[in-house]
Amino acid sequence: MLEFAREHKVGLVIAGILHVVLFVLLIVGLPRRAPVPETGSSRPPVQARAVSEADLQSARQRQVDAREAEQRRQREAEARRQEEAERQRAAELRQQQEREEAEQRVQAQAEQRAAEERRQAEEARRAEVARKAEEARKAEEARKAEQAKREAEARAQAEAEARRQAEEAARIAAAREAAEARAREEAQQQLAAQIESEQRRMQLQGSAAYAAWLGDIQDQVTRHWNRPPSARPGLECEVRVALIPGMQVVNAEILRCNGDDVVRRSILAAVERASPLPRPTDPALFERTIVFVFKPQD
Repeated sequence: MLEFAREHKVGLVIAGILHVVLFVLLIVGLPRRAPVPETGSSRPPVQARAVSEADLQSARQRQVDAREAEQRRQREAEARRQEEAERQRAAELRQQQEREEAEQRVQAQAEQRAAEERRQAEEARRAEVARKAEEARKAEEARKAEQAKREAEARAQAEAEARRQAEEAARIAAAREAAEARAREEAQQQLAAQIESEQRRMQLQGSAAYAAWLGDIQDQVTRHWNRPPSARPGLECEVRVALIPGMQVVNAEILRCNGDDVVRRSILAAVERASPLPRPTDPALFERTIVFVFKPQD
């Protein structure tokens, strides 16, 4: 609509002017009734100008002529516009054809370049495949050679290790036999020494000196004993004591006793208070573990 108004701006202006003129003529030319004079009015009469039918007809004809002229101008302008549009369409069609031809040429060149690139890429791929195959073949040969070398070295090392292990086993067997022989000899010597020591110990324990030593220990423990009320006459308990060479007591326990728990605990406390115990008159009588009978006087 705006495009139509811009193209027919002059005709629209002329048509508008004609419509305004016609409207004015119609208004001015209409007969007016003379107003009835008012009594006592002094206003002058209005002068009116009459428009004839010929003037109206002439104005209408001018309007029709202007409208026809405008329509002719519009048809001519429309024809020119269509002609210009045809020329533009033809030019656009030529441009479109030229663009399509250019695009086809560009596409053909691109396809040609792509084909060339594909050919070069295929040649490069084949060359790369061949190069990798050759490298793989050489690597496989090198791997096999290295594997054969490692296997030979491994066999040599295994043989050397087998010889070393055989020699070591023979040496260990000989050393074991010698150690076993020495162990048997030492065991026999220790057994003989133990038998001798045990015989001597039994002899010592049966001696009066050993009995006197145990008597001294019992007397010292008795002196340190606090007799509990539950201790009845005829109390007799066998006590085992572990000693160190300084005669200090490291452990004491009741083996048998005819007293209750309170009496047993009092005896063990007396042993601990009596430490260190008396030494034997003969150092050969000393034993790390002794057993004496605790039998206080009633």
